[in-house]
Amino acid sequence: MQVVIDALNWIAGLGPMCMMPIIMLLIGLVLRVKFSTLIKSCITTGVGFCGVSLVINTFISQVAPSVQAMVERFGLHTDIMDVGWPARAAATWAYPMAAIVVFVVLGINILMLLLKLTNCVMVDFWSYNHFIFCSAICYYASGSVIIGLICGAICAIITFKLADWTQPVVEEAFGIPGVSFPTSNSISWAPLAYLLNKLYDHIPGLNKLEADPEAIQKKFGILGEPLMIGTVLGALFGILGGNNVAGVLTVAMYTAAAMVLTPKMMQILMEGLIPFADAVKDLLNKRFAGNNFHIGIDAALTIANPSCIAIGILMVPMTIILAMVLPYNRLLPISDIAYQAMWLAAYPVAFSKGNVVRGFISCTIFTCIMLFIATALAPVHTALAISGGYDLAGAALISTEDAGTHFLSYILSLIAGLFH
Repeated sequence: MQVVIDALNWIAGLGPMCMMPIIMLLIGLVLRVKFSTLIKSCITTGVGFCGVSLVINTFISQVAPSVQAMVERFGLHTDIMDVGWPARAAATWAYPMAAIVVFVVLGINILMLLLKLTNCVMVDFWSYNHFIFCSAICYYASGSVIIGLICGAICAIITFKLADWTQPVVEEAFGIPGVSFPTSNSISWAPLAYLLNKLYDHIPGLNKLEADPEAIQKKFGILGEPLMIGTVLGALFGILGGNNVAGVLTVAMYTAAAMVLTPKMMQILMEGLIPFADAVKDLLNKRFAGNNFHIGIDAALTIANPSCIAIGILMVPMTIILAMVLPYNRLLPISDIAYQAMWLAAYPVAFSKGNVVRGFISCTIFTCIMLFIATALAPVHTALAISGGYDLAGAALISTEDAGTHFLSYILSLIAGLFH
């Protein structure tokens, strides 16, 4: 088992620009995808991921100091340190039952496909860490390894079914045919996003408001373009962070760059991913007639959507405000604040057909819940990190915004706690 864990950690440690091409290559070889198509798709996808990572990481590195300054200026002090999603993921893979959870979930996915209980082919093995996280926190809640494994399996089953339900909406909203996003930290919010969007349909004013990027640009002209929106929001971050003129201009330009360049990098990624997904779907559909398979990959791909980017940027100051005013929150949101809301925005954006206003309202509601969950999971998160050898750097409690997005896993952990 340790060999499997080490192999998975090694592949995951390469980052998505290497990890996804390796996974695609292995799957393509097994399914006998035409080699010339396969190798070009793999490399192009890796290049696309590299481009997205460069843009987003550069944006985060430039915005993070201003966000930190905003936190200090607003006097936000909490006792739970946000260590960021990479630390959460690393601690998750260190869970002793991690490899078993991977095989359990893989077996469930294959069995559901054979029984025609799902059409989701979950190829993103890195995102299996979400099911491991569910299993781990349920183990800590119940004290039972078996209950932990059962909860991880239930999380996977529900996630695959939600992927089937949302796939047509995802395909239309994000322009990625034959792809779904069965990552539980994002798709768990899909039912609530759907219900909220239905509610907005009955609110006067909001139900008639067209606020997708195209409508905003048409209404406000040049001021409605992603380029200008990014510039204005970036300048606002710089000012609130107490930067000098040079600092404000720098943050403004990097924010504008993120708004403009991320979708362009995603276009390159799609040039690689779509031919691969189409080839895999065609082969599977020929071998298993009557099915309509879709490829399950990480919902992080949605952060290239203009509406998701806009909402994510708007949620930076909103998250800080919520962290200040919510009486139950004890998390200092820093590490994931620059992009976490982009993931949360995926399904509000999909169901509202890109409406930024509806998406922003939904994400504000989601963030309130997320902060509550992140605070509630801090003791379990800390125990998981310690068992995985994570250095707490003197912090008594740690958690992450990412942990707070695991809505379904948290519900399952509450149920698991009843069996302690």
